[in-house]
Amino acid sequence: MPRVEQDNMDVKTGISGYFKESFLSDLKAGFITAIVALPLAIAFAIASGVEPVMGLYTAVIAGMLVSATGGSKYSITGPTGAMTVIILSTLHSYGLEGLLLAGFLAGIFQILFGLFKLGKVVKYIPLPVISGFTSGIGAIILIGQVPNALGMVIPAKEYAWETVVAIIENISAANTTALLICIATIVLLLYLPGILTKVKYLNSLPASIVALILSVLAIYYMKIDIPLVGSIPTGLPSIQMINLNPQLVLTVLPAALTIALLGTIEALLCAVVCDGMTNTKHDSNRELMGQGLGNIILPFFSGIPCTAAIARSAVNIREGAKTQVSGIIHALILFTILLFFGPIAAFIPKAYLAGVLILVSLRMINITEFKTIMHISKMDTTVLIATFILTVFTDLVFAVQMGMFLAIILLFIRLTNVIDIQTMENYDKSTGINATIFADPYLEKNVSVYTLNGPFFFGAMNVFESKINEHINISRPHIILRMRYVPFIDSTGLERLRSFINMSKKKNQKVYLTSIQPEVMKRMKSDEHLMELMEKQHVLTFEHTQEALEYVKKQSRSEKVA
Repeated sequence: MPRVEQDNMDVKTGISGYFKESFLSDLKAGFITAIVALPLAIAFAIASGVEPVMGLYTAVIAGMLVSATGGSKYSITGPTGAMTVIILSTLHSYGLEGLLLAGFLAGIFQILFGLFKLGKVVKYIPLPVISGFTSGIGAIILIGQVPNALGMVIPAKEYAWETVVAIIENISAANTTALLICIATIVLLLYLPGILTKVKYLNSLPASIVALILSVLAIYYMKIDIPLVGSIPTGLPSIQMINLNPQLVLTVLPAALTIALLGTIEALLCAVVCDGMTNTKHDSNRELMGQGLGNIILPFFSGIPCTAAIARSAVNIREGAKTQVSGIIHALILFTILLFFGPIAAFIPKAYLAGVLILVSLRMINITEFKTIMHISKMDTTVLIATFILTVFTDLVFAVQMGMFLAIILLFIRLTNVIDIQTMENYDKSTGINATIFADPYLEKNVSVYTLNGPFFFGAMNVFESKINEHINISRPHIILRMRYVPFIDSTGLERLRSFINMSKKKNQKVYLTSIQPEVMKRMKSDEHLMELMEKQHVLTFEHTQEALEYVKKQSRSEKVA
């Protein structure tokens, strides 16, 4: 059979098998996920300071593109709570065209992250930074939704403190009915799922859609006068070009990088959660490229920056999704709603959306994580609280930069504190290396053995110098440095090691390096001056310390014979 015909048959078999085994599961999961995503897409758009329809455009386009091209089988992508604050900040600073450009550039950054295989690197961002930043965003969303919960008409503010001031100034305009709708929404979202799971045919019905229907019916029939979302345009968004003005590109670059980093962290965190729920493994670099593609395309269709949403992805999995097609189906259903049901949004109260977002924001503020970090480390607590406060009260770009800077400083301090030099006097004299040394009078009088612990890098040099003055101010002719516990060495460490060898040479002392880790030895061999010292045997290397001691004993015997 020709190869082409065989390939066609394989494709047909694959499609047929998919419809038999997975389609109905994906259809159900996609439908329920779309129902959950609908109010969130509108709410996150309003919280971001843009038109509600832009949230739906984002959910449709990103949901379809990233599900088709990403590296996580079950992740659902769209507008999220984590992105609302940086979107709002960018919108206030640079306007809508600046926001769309920042989203486009963020997509390019994410594709570059994927191409250069930086997916795993992002996972090393410290938990205190992520937790402080995420909780800070949650606090900003919470504060930002208070006006909607109280029925106030207050434009979205860039800073949380501005919103607080506006609330205080307009407190007389608070609407009790709006507050009751918001509270009722929160109560339904908290307690209705437990009731619905006990009803056979309603156990998959999202509580959010029940609350939405009830609030819309209340507005429609009771003619309640509170702020509403307003009618959403039906149909496809018009394609528009983005402004690639070089000056504007440079201006929005920091915001674009922050959007890319935040979107990357959220997407990979979501992928890890999905892996844990399904016992699968995602491709982090492919996922970043899929997320990047989504963010590059979205601005041309009036979409805001997107990332993967943990809550919607969890719903997708719980409802039985089998493949990425469930994410595409979710996007198609949202698109259908956009085409035919846009006018219904005219009756959605903002107080309902405030209730939804208040719950989302409270879940973002992880109190358990706060307590855990505070119990574990004072230094981590400092980073956590500083990042949280900076996120809430300053610019988000600055908050991320300062959080990372503090984390790096604390890591530097920790690595510096790890470096230590121990003499063999700290070990049992009857076993191991000490047993060999103390069994031979020559070795006992002429050999000093020191164990280096920790990374040998520029930050540890001050400690190394003090340890040298403390321990290695000696006159024994043979000095053995055990390097088994040195995980890496940098150029400053190499220079200081060379200096120590040269200083010992002038004192007629021989230096021996033993148990060197492969990565450390590789760095040593790349240093021409150190290799020259090795070639001239001013310093000798051995795989084991016992070999170095045997070498010293042989040398002493040779000298006696001579």
